[in-house]
Amino acid sequence: MHPLVRYFDPRRSLASAVGWLVFALAIGLVLVASVWVGDIVRANLLDQRGRQLDRTADRIAAELNLNLELRLQRVGTLAAILATELGDDNQATLRKIFEGVQQVAPEFAWIGMANPQGQVLAATHGAAEGMSVADRPWFALGLKGARIGDARPAPLAAKSLPAATDGAPRSFIDLSVPVIGGKGETIGVIGALLSRRWLLDLAGRLGQKVRGSAGAEALLLDQDGTILVGPASLEGKRWENSLESTDTPAPIVAVNALWGSDESPSRVERLADGRRYLVVRATPGASDPLRLVLGWRVVVLQPFQDAAKRIRILQGQITAVLLGLGLLAAMLGLLLTRRVTRDLDAIARSADAVRSGAAQRIAVPPGRNEAARLGRALDELLTSLQRERSALQTLNAELDQRVAARTREIERLADEARYAAVVRERLKIARDLHDTLAHSMMAMVAQIRLLKRLWAVNPGALAEELMRAEETAHQGLKEARAAITQMRFNPVRDAGLAAALGDFVKMFVERTGIPVDYTSDAPAGAFADERAEALFRIAEEAMRNVERHAGATRVTISLRVSPGGRELTLAIADDGVGFDAQAAHPGHYGLPGLREQAQLIGAVLAIHSAPQQGTTISVALAPALDS
Repeated sequence: MHPLVRYFDPRRSLASAVGWLVFALAIGLVLVASVWVGDIVRANLLDQRGRQLDRTADRIAAELNLNLELRLQRVGTLAAILATELGDDNQATLRKIFEGVQQVAPEFAWIGMANPQGQVLAATHGAAEGMSVADRPWFALGLKGARIGDARPAPLAAKSLPAATDGAPRSFIDLSVPVIGGKGETIGVIGALLSRRWLLDLAGRLGQKVRGSAGAEALLLDQDGTILVGPASLEGKRWENSLESTDTPAPIVAVNALWGSDESPSRVERLADGRRYLVVRATPGASDPLRLVLGWRVVVLQPFQDAAKRIRILQGQITAVLLGLGLLAAMLGLLLTRRVTRDLDAIARSADAVRSGAAQRIAVPPGRNEAARLGRALDELLTSLQRERSALQTLNAELDQRVAARTREIERLADEARYAAVVRERLKIARDLHDTLAHSMMAMVAQIRLLKRLWAVNPGALAEELMRAEETAHQGLKEARAAITQMRFNPVRDAGLAAALGDFVKMFVERTGIPVDYTSDAPAGAFADERAEALFRIAEEAMRNVERHAGATRVTISLRVSPGGRELTLAIADDGVGFDAQAAHPGHYGLPGLREQAQLIGAVLAIHSAPQQGTTISVALAPALDS
């Protein structure tokens, strides 16, 4: 391997690993600082650009408001001049004056004068002359004293005016000014229809100036949020529908170390085209007819990509400078680490020589620093290990002898375990034979004894008893086959204890006609191990005893699981003749077999019975469902 590669490989040199760590930390700090400083620069530059756009939006709104105010002042001036001309005999003179004003200011689509009763005395081109405008909002407002006028979005005499050149309905702005007589009384009202198209064209020209000088777009929105003036792709659309999301956008916060934080009037919003824009809305003034009367708003926006172009250049420069400083710090850290870890490198080379067999001791550096103490500790440890190696060899020989003896003992215990398993299987077969063949054979013996007595006493009844004996033999054969089938097929393992008991109860009722009330908790349905098989065999044996000996008219079987699943209880109760549970029963193996099966699974078997009081058998298994 090339020495230079080994020098910089962190897997082969602690100095290189520490140096690379210092390098990574330096670069990480550089990147964090770059992002942090970049965010500060970005926020401040975006704040400056947002404030420029804010001033642009305010300037456009102010110019539109100024033009509206100038038209209102023109109408007010006209009202002051014509205060002495109001009358029914000078209608033609007033009409000429209005038409002259219209020629000078073509943005006025209609100018007219009404008397205090609301009748139009004169108007341009005679439109609406003689009509009553007493119910019009502009007239009612014009009569209210000191107000020189108001702009309203309701049209005046629109039916008497021609439509636009494209055939669409024309829209206007109402202007009204009271005409004050010499004694201060209101002697009439001058109303004017100012074309909205003129105001929109003016806004469009202002927007073109903004686009040419600042690279931004100026939008004019009406009271419903519809874009009246703006790019062709947005005109006529609702501003809210142009946004990709209706969520409130986050404001831009400029960080100023000297003056603190200040929120910029601009917002970054994403439009429906997927692009982000820097958006500014003009701030309405105290008397702002554009916003407060018409409900129109001025919005200026600029693509965020264009606004952030200068920011990206400055961020790149800052990142390059910080990255260079970080690389310099990393190289200095690498050289310093190599100097500090020189003694550790000497110890590592000495350890490699010991491992290869070329040396027997660890080279200990001079001095009392950490490297010298580490070298002495390793040398002492190596000496101790060499002394203990011989002792370990002797101990290994003794352990080999003990392992051989223990292996022989384990083999002996395994043989005994196999023998115990054979014994348990023999007991199981014995119990199954008792539960099937023994009962059947006892029944057949009883039938044969009865046949002997009938032969001597009543030979005529012999045929009927022979048929019963045959049925008993068939039943015994059937039970023997069922036992063999059960050894081959296990319903408990396949369907669970609850389902297997349910099928068994159903067959019991069909065979004997004795009604059985069977209930089971849901968790018992998943219980299907060896303990469940033992509980099922206990239930089978108990039900055979009920069928053959109890003379019962009803049986109750319940399978319950305690809260938490810590105990499962199987209870079987009948209302039969009962028996003395404490008395011995020589020659009968049913009850001992039940106890043996319960003991094998660690269950507690309880039998409660008395003559003529029925029998109750319960088996409690705990813990129940832990497997």
